[in-house]
Amino acid sequence: MSDLRLAWRNIWRNKRRTLLTAASIFLAVFLALIVRSLQTGLFDNLIQISIQSYTGHIQIHKKGYWDDRTIDNTIVYNDSLTAVVNRLKNVEITVPRLEYFALASSGMQTKGVIIIGTDPVKEDSLTRLSSKMVKGLYLDRTGRGVIVAGGLAEFLGLHTGDTLILIGQGFHGVSAAGKFSVRGIIHLPSPPLDNQVVYMNLPTAQDFFSADNRISSLSISLKKPDDIGMTMGELTSAVNLSKFEVMSWDQLMVEIMQQLKVKTASGMIIISILYLIVGFGIFGTVIMMTNERTKEFGVMVSVGMQKSRLAMILVLEMVFIGLTGALSGLAAALPIMAWYNFHPIKLWGAMAQAYLSYGIEPLLPLALKWGFILSNFTAVMVIVLLTCIFPVRRVFKLKVVEALHK
Repeated sequence: MSDLRLAWRNIWRNKRRTLLTAASIFLAVFLALIVRSLQTGLFDNLIQISIQSYTGHIQIHKKGYWDDRTIDNTIVYNDSLTAVVNRLKNVEITVPRLEYFALASSGMQTKGVIIIGTDPVKEDSLTRLSSKMVKGLYLDRTGRGVIVAGGLAEFLGLHTGDTLILIGQGFHGVSAAGKFSVRGIIHLPSPPLDNQVVYMNLPTAQDFFSADNRISSLSISLKKPDDIGMTMGELTSAVNLSKFEVMSWDQLMVEIMQQLKVKTASGMIIISILYLIVGFGIFGTVIMMTNERTKEFGVMVSVGMQKSRLAMILVLEMVFIGLTGALSGLAAALPIMAWYNFHPIKLWGAMAQAYLSYGIEPLLPLALKWGFILSNFTAVMVIVLLTCIFPVRRVFKLKVVEALHK
């Protein structure tokens, strides 16, 4: 305890130097936490939107379907498949979908569209599709009415109650054609999807494509997303991998994951440069402090203080300065991160339009995860400890007679 008190008193003998060093550490920790929080919040939001709006955490489909997404590469949707999936404790929702392309027509206008046949109740549980309705009614499980994306409805001049004609190719080359009543109009945040998607319930889609009891994929939402690795292992051992393919969300969104890795790497480079600059600043302070106190060290050793104890006091001094700066930076950053985690920043203008073009709500939440908070705090303290090598080495190599004549 005496060493701790002595170290604490020593750092305040030169208040200006101590405060400047602590301030540089404070600024580094504060900026690093805010940058990492922004970056992590943006990425987590993008991934969560992608999972909730379409893919789910895991998808099961026919082996080879992801490379050749045709109506012929569909699987039979039966009780045996659902029993295997629902047996797993971590599975919350399973959403069967049948997807394929068709030509949509209304009046003199025609356009290629994506038809998504789904279970309305399960789909809404996963993607909250009903909350995106702007006109009319949401899908039901029995009727033949469809809901049309807003951009597509505008292009075709459709309103609720109008008739939509669909022509395409069904299972094994069977002709697919039908007239459907527009039950409602939906707004999707992604312009590409908003301009070409038609939703119908699963039985209607199966009847239209002559694909009885068949689905393109089974999307799975998990209760505990962090346990996706364990659930993937259970699924791969439970299903016939010669017929089915089990893919996690990061395998389904390879392009997005690659972009996130690049952005994460660039962010880490910026933070590393920031810490490098701060490290040199701390090291400069240590050199000045050591050189100024060489005579003091000589006196202390000459009156009987062990060099090991003196070195430990110097390390404690630097640890106190590091903790003062790091904890104050953490204390300043945490309220900001917490506030904008629960109240995301609303974007506007060109940036908001850019987000909307990718189907992302123009919000910028800050992440609040102890993982990167502790990693940044640890990084600063490691830098501080590394700078202690110089004064410790000088103390153990100290020649008392020379030091007293400084």
